[in-house]
Amino acid sequence: MKKTIASLLAVAAVALQALPAAAQQSGSLLVEFQGPGGHSNGAYGRTSAVHAAGRSLAQLKAAGLPAGAYSVTGLGGGNSVNSIASDARYTVQLTATDAAAWQAMAAQVTAAVQAGVAAENAFRGVKEGDLVGGVPAAIRYTITPR
Repeated sequence: MKKTIASLLAVAAVALQALPAAAQQSGSLLVEFQGPGGHSNGAYGRTSAVHAAGRSLAQLKAAGLPAGAYSVTGLGGGNSVNSIASDARYTVQLTATDAAAWQAMAAQVTAAVQAGVAAENAFRGVKEGDLVGGVPAAIRYTITPR
């Protein structure tokens, strides 16, 4: 029995030596959206930060990032049940084989966020520079590496 266990351990050690070591790069991006917000009764038709976040997530899914290379967590935002969301946020965790691949994936996340924001602004007929109630009518976003 001892000889069998020793043989198995020797085979396992040889097999482990044959595996290449792969470095991984991982990190997360905090994505935040800001808009004018308002009450659903008096501000119907304004841009919604939560809608922009949802549109950007749909774009992210369509971006073709490798399966298992990213996860989205912490989706939140809004003010109350009967309001148009003035803020929204989520975190994207990225895992890549190296720093260059991670940067490429981060660029895809940025492009998806830009497309989602542009889609929400276009859907509501808002252009950059438009004001509503003295604040920008367009959805704005920030992406912060963590």
